[in-house]
Amino acid sequence: MLPNITSMQTPVTREEFEERINLVRELLLAGKADPHGMEGMLNVRLLPSGRIDMLSIDESTRLNTNMMHQMHTTDMGKMLRNLERESES
Repeated sequence: MLPNITSMQTPVTREEFEERINLVRELLLAGKADPHGMEGMLNVRLLPSGRIDMLSIDESTRLNTNMMHQMHTTDMGKMLRNLERESES
């Protein structure tokens, strides 16, 4: 059974966007995400305060971050992870 397809929920606040960037960073470091097309993550800088410098994030990184967050946190993402597990067994 296919899940309902929902529209992408874009971040409303800076905090939400930083959470998404950090989630993608963790997924990449853990090897749970393919770094292909994520070269822009290498350009993300931190401010002296430790916050993310929003001016260092390009459009490709922003779009990939939102997509990866959507796929990781929604029913569609759960369905894809279950399909992957089934194909491994």
